[in-house]
Amino acid sequence: MPSRQAFTVPRMVVVLTAFLLAASPEPTSMSFAEALALAERAPLPAATARAVVSQRAEASRVSSLSNPQLVVEPGWRSSATAGSGLDLRVGVAQPFHLSGLGSARKEAVRRETQALSEEARSALLARRLTVAEAWLSLWAAEQAQARAAEEARLADAFREAVESAAALGAATKLDVAEAATYAADARLTELDVQGVAIARRTELSRQVGARQAVSVTATGPLPEVALPEESRWPALQERAASLPEVTARMSLARAERARADEAKAARGLQLQLGVAALREYDGAVGGVATVGLTPPVFDHGERERGTLLANAARLEGEGLEAAAAAASALALALHEVEHSHEVVEVLRDTLLPGAEEAARLGELLFRAGDTTVLEVVRLRRARTQARIRLGHALADEALARVRARLLIDALDASATNEATP
Repeated sequence: MPSRQAFTVPRMVVVLTAFLLAASPEPTSMSFAEALALAERAPLPAATARAVVSQRAEASRVSSLSNPQLVVEPGWRSSATAGSGLDLRVGVAQPFHLSGLGSARKEAVRRETQALSEEARSALLARRLTVAEAWLSLWAAEQAQARAAEEARLADAFREAVESAAALGAATKLDVAEAATYAADARLTELDVQGVAIARRTELSRQVGARQAVSVTATGPLPEVALPEESRWPALQERAASLPEVTARMSLARAERARADEAKAARGLQLQLGVAALREYDGAVGGVATVGLTPPVFDHGERERGTLLANAARLEGEGLEAAAAAASALALALHEVEHSHEVVEVLRDTLLPGAEEAARLGELLFRAGDTTVLEVVRLRRARTQARIRLGHALADEALARVRARLLIDALDASATNEATP
């Protein structure tokens, strides 16, 4: 089976598909790989990715020093002996935070950047999952639409055949009524699945970030996804807390605590060193050195720290809740891989072949006069439903495998980020 690299497509294909979605009124064919690649171009994932770039660019320029202070003190003085004139004092002072504000500030910026990066990963993963579900739902709806249209054509042909037989006295009015009802019901089913397909097209268009609803068709085969051996699944479930939705909340909590440390350091012991130049009214000039000290006697940043630490505690609780939900989601995704495959096997290997054969034999018996129109209609409906159910089951199996693959990839990416210093 193709590896997870099958999800990637050339950049040119992504750009071309996005242009077609935005500009073309005609139905746009879109493969699964193209739809998944467009997920990162959707408004929210693209915006969070840009936010990370902006944050990192500004974070690289953060200084550990505070701004200096420039003081100009002009004045006027008069003396009976020396006369009068202008006094001028010009000084500059540089504050130094002895409580480690510079390192606390840089740590807070680093934590904020990490939290934003995790948020971007979480947004992209969520959008990839919704795009995958939207494309596969559309694929199943279009398969159902094709089956329903085929059944509607066969129902019309069957109705015409029964009407012709009735004209020759080989069928009753009840047979004609049942055949007409069958044809009408098949047409209604076709209209119903057409409506579902339109809704699925609109949803896929929205998920890939089209500014307005466009007609999209799911083309190409279902994705084939390679998964790890089942023996590795329990170990993967134990790492569910590393999924982006969890790490994003935990990173936000750590960022809040780092900001609380920064607020405390900003109210710590502060030393001010400066120099000043003097010019007195009588023409004398000179200079002085200044030293100032601001001890943290009353204000330790409690006002800011209280809110920040409260937010951190709340986010840590949300992170623990998200960890539990992530473990359940990953376990369910891996279970669905097995369950959906079993459903496909039953439909493909047993139910559909049986329905196909029963419908074929029923039509032969009808031509031989050994069964009724009602029985033929029942067998045909069962065959159509089996075909439609198989299409949905194939899409469900593909979605289960894709969901599991995307979650596992997110775990691997988290492990890589943790290993990177």
